[in-house]
Amino acid sequence: MIDNKKIINIMPDDKFLDYFIAMSESFIPDLSKYFIYTNNVKLNYIKSKNKNLNIIKHDNQSLLKILDQLNGDEIIIFHSFSDFHLDFIERLPKSIKKIWIFWGYEGYKTVPNSKLIMSETFKAIYPTSFIYKIKSFFSRIKNFNLLKPTISEKIIKNMDYCATWVEADYLLAKKYNPNIKYIPFNYYTDELMNIFNFKSNFTLNTHNLNSSQISIFLGNSAAPTNNHIEALHYLKKINFKGNIYCSLSYGGSEIYIQNVIKTGKKFFGANFKPLIDFLPLQTYQSILNSCQIVWMNHKRQQAAGNLFMAFANKKIVILNPDNPMLNTFKNWGLHYYKKEILENLNKINKIKIEKNKTIIKQKIKIDYNEFFFKLIQKL
Repeated sequence: MIDNKKIINIMPDDKFLDYFIAMSESFIPDLSKYFIYTNNVKLNYIKSKNKNLNIIKHDNQSLLKILDQLNGDEIIIFHSFSDFHLDFIERLPKSIKKIWIFWGYEGYKTVPNSKLIMSETFKAIYPTSFIYKIKSFFSRIKNFNLLKPTISEKIIKNMDYCATWVEADYLLAKKYNPNIKYIPFNYYTDELMNIFNFKSNFTLNTHNLNSSQISIFLGNSAAPTNNHIEALHYLKKINFKGNIYCSLSYGGSEIYIQNVIKTGKKFFGANFKPLIDFLPLQTYQSILNSCQIVWMNHKRQQAAGNLFMAFANKKIVILNPDNPMLNTFKNWGLHYYKKEILENLNKINKIKIEKNKTIIKQKIKIDYNEFFFKLIQKL
């Protein structure tokens, strides 16, 4: 049996989770076990030396072995989920409370790709030959008709709580599970991300600015949900002359990455600067901070850490009008723009942008998550 450990974390080897382990041990020390699933020989991202950390294989059988260690009164926290979790979840005793920390991709698997990935970007997922253009067309038609990914919906229906900081995340979960309860939680904190220690390079303070004087940080990953191609087409249309840094180090296929790079180089030459290697956090933050504008063209919850960093460092943030985070950001009082601001740079309101830093500092304090840990301790 699990030796007096009442809180079980099932988590992938990913870059947020050292933060979570540190927070958990700070608020409720030595009450949790952490099961990290991976297909690698060693962990790539999680560096924690916590004595209650266990590495398991990324498969169903490894998860099922945990069942034999349970008493039946544990709380299990799922940091995102994969399809292979379903069997394990359905076998859990009903007495075990199940908390799902909403990451993004697993929740939005219930939404057809045709609603999240724009048409030009969708084409870039495939090679450029004629036969793959046909395949892309029919794949998109199929996605328009996709009503629900059954496995994701079944997993959500089995969860007791949805933990998130985005109202739209919870509403999406509630669509499939009307009884699911809300718990506020945010992986990103000032204390752990260290995002306020960079000197802001806000320079848009003169009149008659032109685009050659600024740099854009476009997207947060190689996932097609960044809708890179539409963004690049728009920048080409308005004759943008500045540098474009594009993070492509993870999350997409090699074909898609190469198509984004091909489009960026074709339109902007040396001014298009793809970031294809996974960078240390400080290096990544420094590059982002060297840009005056951060454009995230997603139509789903994604890139939150990048956006917090951008708001905190007084960047001009451009968001897709269909981004589900907009209501939360609006309720917080944050100031952001649509892409059309790039044609009217002199209309940027520097005073409102500078207020974003104060707002973010209030919203991502580590104390925000104290409620989450104290609550789960009492469930």
